Amino acid sequence: MKPSQIIKACHTDMPPGKSDKQKDCTEDPYWILEQVDRLLAWEIMQRYFRHQCTEELLPQELCDKIGVHKGFVYEIIKSVQKKINA
Repeated sequence: MKPSQIIKACHTDMPPGKSDKQKDCTEDPYWILEQVDRLLAWEIMQRYFRHQCTEELLPQELCDKIGVHKGFVYEIIKSVQKKINA
């Protein structure tokens, strides 16, 4: 599903009676990952503009800021390692 289709599906101005039958977009894994990417980009941009790029950011602190479980950063690192070594 394209992001533009997801946005249309999540639009709150739905005709009466339609909201009961439509799935909540916040339950869609693709939508959740898209929001995690957005929050991660926001955190990186904030750190850049605040000149905090060289300061350490613990994985647990990052996970808390972007709203994911504590092992998320490690899972991403392992996924990247697998793709590089494949």
